[in-house]
Amino acid sequence: MSSNPYRSRINTLAVVTSAAFGGANLFIGLSMGAYWLRLAPDEFVAEFFPQFSNFLFTIMTLFVIMLVALVLSARLDRHETLARRNWLIALWLYLAVSLITVFYHMPLNMRLAAAVGSPVADLLGFFQRIALTGPVTADNAATIRAIWLLGHIPRVLITLAIPVYALRAMARRTTR
Repeated sequence: MSSNPYRSRINTLAVVTSAAFGGANLFIGLSMGAYWLRLAPDEFVAEFFPQFSNFLFTIMTLFVIMLVALVLSARLDRHETLARRNWLIALWLYLAVSLITVFYHMPLNMRLAAAVGSPVADLLGFFQRIALTGPVTADNAATIRAIWLLGHIPRVLITLAIPVYALRAMARRTTR
């Protein structure tokens, strides 16, 4: 570990927030996903957005802090070729998760929000306009659930790789 306390704290923050974010995504995919699959499609539609709203603030806080910590860590190691390469891979993975979130999950989330009459769906209408699906109905609710959960698999795998690359970056630093 570096003798530089600032670097150590920033690197630790990058690892902890990225691991927590990965764990939160794994929880959503496995625990909530298993729960949602046990529900009838109409019950899933009724319960998804209120449940999603409950963990959104935790997920988004981790997501933002992780970005700041990854960027600062990469900046601190900008002259360390091997470390920088791993920080940049972690940042590219962060970008991939961001794109999946913005262009895949948020539109589906807003479709599900609209299905229960949440004003958030109107507030974030852009996401409904770019959704891969039309409005959620009783006929397509099971399909929407499956699409949402299947799209979560790469998100989980990517988020679990981010702390691995953060740790690799720390291990590859030549100046201590």
